[in-house]
Amino acid sequence: MRIISMFAVIAAWFAFAPVANADVKWESKGWVKLGERDVDGKVDRDVIVVGKHEGKFSKLTLLVDKSDLELLDFEITFGNGQKHNPNVKHVFKEGQRTRVLDLPGDERMIKTIDLKYKNFPGGGKAHVEVWAWKTDGLGAGKPSAALWDNAGWTKLGTRTVGGKVDKDRITVARVKGKFEKMTIVVLDSDLDLIDFEVKFGRGPVWNPNVKHVFKEGQRTRVLDFPGGDRVIKYIDMKYANLPGGGKARVEVWAK
Repeated sequence: MRIISMFAVIAAWFAFAPVANADVKWESKGWVKLGERDVDGKVDRDVIVVGKHEGKFSKLTLLVDKSDLELLDFEITFGNGQKHNPNVKHVFKEGQRTRVLDLPGDERMIKTIDLKYKNFPGGGKAHVEVWAWKTDGLGAGKPSAALWDNAGWTKLGTRTVGGKVDKDRITVARVKGKFEKMTIVVLDSDLDLIDFEVKFGRGPVWNPNVKHVFKEGQRTRVLDFPGGDRVIKYIDMKYANLPGGGKARVEVWAK
């Protein structure tokens, strides 16, 4: 009985864990790698020189690989000498990356990127890559959407998160039919999903426990509806953009 109980706990954990892209294999199309460094000691400092020839950029993200890393400080110097110090001090696990950082003033030429970080005792040497979204030339446009197999799924609606805390409702027409499961995809920036309710054609409001901070390109686990196939009347969402990030875009899909 104890063994069966253990497997049940593990299965439940996987069922409720958010589904995330493995960030090492993130969709980097349209992004430019500005540089990479290996973290050599307990506390290490590095400077990545970019320059005019790289063009202008509107977003940045840092990718951590090979070992865990504590990012102590991060400073960007633009072409005009202005400095920008986004608040990304954090402990990153191997394979994680920072949220997408919108640069102030939109398109900017970057002169240098200063990094201060350290490895963890007993761990290996972390490897850091700095990527930027190019706004001119072949990279122009918006970062590509999260890639997932949505064959057989129906998009019920899209909303852009407008502020620190925003509430939206997606009304679903009866002609859409019945659905048995749902997922939410987060695009363009990171998102704090505070609350999420589904009102079916019949019965009480359903409130699945999906409160979580989602990285850009992540989506929730697949949510199975109680009672099988259901008509959806509306979906209420409460969420917030993260400080220093852009406006997240949320897509709701059902099957």
